[in-house]
Amino acid sequence: VKLGPIQYQSLWKNEKGYQRPAELATVRLRVMVEVLSNLGEYVPDQRYLDLRGATYLFGGEQCDELLYEHVDTGVLSYSKTMKRPLSFLQPYIGEIALNPLGLGDTVKTN
Repeated sequence: VKLGPIQYQSLWKNEKGYQRPAELATVRLRVMVEVLSNLGEYVPDQRYLDLRGATYLFGGEQCDELLYEHVDTGVLSYSKTMKRPLSFLQPYIGEIALNPLGLGDTVKTN
């Protein structure tokens, strides 16, 4: 990679599914715009807006049934199983929740 007068070898060039910092920042910005543009859809009940580091999954006919809850006691955690952060969705969407990108890694879920 050549960036102005600086040239370096990317350590991640052969890794599948890896995003460079600028790509990751772009994805995060797109997600933030999506969420803020549709905040009423994502947060229909403003009582939960002030909670940080938490994940809630609601279901039922009126979306008033709490299916999953994780409140982080630390920093930057949104699932009880951060090695597979979406595994809590497995009962609702199936095995795809364990490896949604289809990466050939060796993380064990049990």
